[in-house]
Amino acid sequence: MIALLEVREARAREDLESWLEMLREAEVQAEAARQRLEHARIAREEVALMFAEGTVPAREGDGASPAPTVVEEPVRVAGAVPTGPVLREGYDARPPVWRTGLGADALCGAYRQVFETALAAPGPVTVQELTRALGRDAARLNEVEKVRHRAYALQARGWLLRERGLFRPAAGPVAQAGIPASADALSPASASG
Repeated sequence: MIALLEVREARAREDLESWLEMLREAEVQAEAARQRLEHARIAREEVALMFAEGTVPAREGDGASPAPTVVEEPVRVAGAVPTGPVLREGYDARPPVWRTGLGADALCGAYRQVFETALAAPGPVTVQELTRALGRDAARLNEVEKVRHRAYALQARGWLLRERGLFRPAAGPVAQAGIPASADALSPASASG
């Protein structure tokens, strides 16, 4: 009788492990789907905003393309020295991959604002801190996600590094800006974030 109960217990343990493994896989897939949903929602909201403001670029062959809405207003960040006009919620060209010789002036609109804000920060910053420093409402998820989207794009192109959820300028752009890089700064090529 004990032997039968031990066999039953072993089978039940195997079933439990199998179900727990399926549950872990489902959680991973659910998180991936949640991220895809969030990215799609943000993209839809940004496109809807561009249509509402009339800043959607025309397709090739459509004639003249409307220019992004330009607002002459400085970025209010302690220590940052903004240059040029600020693009607000319009179409910003994707940042180029960082290479020697490129400075912050190669970035457009909000990408430039996010990079210059991270550059002016005394150390690594969270997306919420970047959002607040840019004068946006960090309590609104939509505002935080817009900044996060741009920070991730800058990270993917070698302008920023991300470590444990904190962003800081990569060593190359920091040196290009004339700011001494810290001893622990990584080059864009070695960023694994």
